[in-house]
Amino acid sequence: MIDKEGIKVMEFKKLERNKKVKIIICFVFLLLLLFTIILMVSKAKYQVTKSVSIVNGNVSYSPYDFMIVEIQKEKDTGGYEITDKVPTTGYEIDESQSKCMIDETHEDEGAVLKTIDGNHTFSNLKKRDKCTLYFSKEKTTSEKTLANLKLGNSLGTITTVTGPSCKGNKNESCYSTGTDNKKNNMAENGVYDTVDDYGKTYVFRGFVQNNWVKFGKKDNDDIWWRIIRINGNGTIRLIYAGIGSTAPATDTSATQIGTKKFNSTRSDNRYVGFMYNTNSDSSQDDLDSNPSSSTIKGELDTWWGQTTLGNSGNKEKIDVDTGFCNDRSLSPVDHEGYKGPGGGSGTSFTAYAGYHRTINAGTTWNTIAQEPTLKCANPKRDLFTGPSATAGGIQGAISKIEGNNKLTNPVGLITMDEVIYAGGFAGQYNDGYWLYTKQNYWTMSPSFFDSWAYVFLVGSDGSLVNPYVTNTYGVRPVINLKADTQFTGNGTTSSPFVVQ
Repeated sequence: MIDKEGIKVMEFKKLERNKKVKIIICFVFLLLLLFTIILMVSKAKYQVTKSVSIVNGNVSYSPYDFMIVEIQKEKDTGGYEITDKVPTTGYEIDESQSKCMIDETHEDEGAVLKTIDGNHTFSNLKKRDKCTLYFSKEKTTSEKTLANLKLGNSLGTITTVTGPSCKGNKNESCYSTGTDNKKNNMAENGVYDTVDDYGKTYVFRGFVQNNWVKFGKKDNDDIWWRIIRINGNGTIRLIYAGIGSTAPATDTSATQIGTKKFNSTRSDNRYVGFMYNTNSDSSQDDLDSNPSSSTIKGELDTWWGQTTLGNSGNKEKIDVDTGFCNDRSLSPVDHEGYKGPGGGSGTSFTAYAGYHRTINAGTTWNTIAQEPTLKCANPKRDLFTGPSATAGGIQGAISKIEGNNKLTNPVGLITMDEVIYAGGFAGQYNDGYWLYTKQNYWTMSPSFFDSWAYVFLVGSDGSLVNPYVTNTYGVRPVINLKADTQFTGNGTTSSPFVVQ
């Protein structure tokens, strides 16, 4: 273990070889001396390891094989500059930017950085890694909010989502091994921006690993969440990821609170509703009252009561105005026997707007383009807010957005649009984006009605599908944190954002 200027770099492990070669101590000394001279001549501003375990066998090291660490310090004018020493007073390590590179263009995703008592340790390094530590100016209390996260800047604006294509960097190959043709990752990894009712929203997309949050407890266990997006009003939308003292597994049923039907009945259009009207002949205009809760809403309310989320100290951090969109607006066009305009009531065969967005205005299922939206078409009816949402709504980018104030507890489900923005795709396997869990779990987005009511689901293969509502699938609660919520950590599993 090497320790210099607060930096610890893990030594290379000795490799087993059938044939051992004895290396003369003076040769090692001369080799290190040569390496030091080269650095002095080149004036490279790197913290260099003092000693490295030499590989036994026929492989020998040249100076370029040694690990090096570069220190970058934030400037008063913005940006970063190289420095010889680890900054201390007035600075804090930025673990979201600090990383190790295998070469100039490929990051070592297996490298792990941990900071304990001011000591920064990279472990699980590869032979030729070059690591860079970034130190940012220490934030004031008012700056330490999730809404003000520096997430490496948005990678660009995303509207229409195209696919299936192979992007991202979870795996090199476009397809998984075998004959199942699973997509590894159809999304560029990172944070992208688009718009919602409130303004610019930032979505976590692809195989991201810096969106972990720890907030609240159930049965004395920490509740873990992952950030879906930073909403346009600065609030933070989270989806349940499990409980425990450490980060839960991402590909098991631990990512959900249990399984449940979306609704216990499927024979009417009203059963695509998170809440709905009791009148079976309800027209679209009659849905505003929403007096009856869906089966899955009842499950969420029961779970909520078993947690500390509604307790003093936690409930003050949860936003009740932003809400959850159960978009029951209709497709603008008919789809092969399914009504768009004129549908949506009783037993009329109906295509909802979410169905239309996944098949691109009348083309076939599995289209190459999908058009998600994070705007709720009829918020007064379908944006579920409460229990004490602001009267008259809150200011959005264009006008005030008012929800229906129907929720007993401020908890909902993810939408199919948010799944698409995260990297999912209707009818296409995808095991390489962060919402993939090997489980089937519900969204709250209606799809269509054809004697049975159908709602969108994230499938166990990562695809977006639409089963009927009386099936039993996983439940993953979604909440919104207020924009001024303070935190510690950097969003990784080893150092999650912890709500203060």
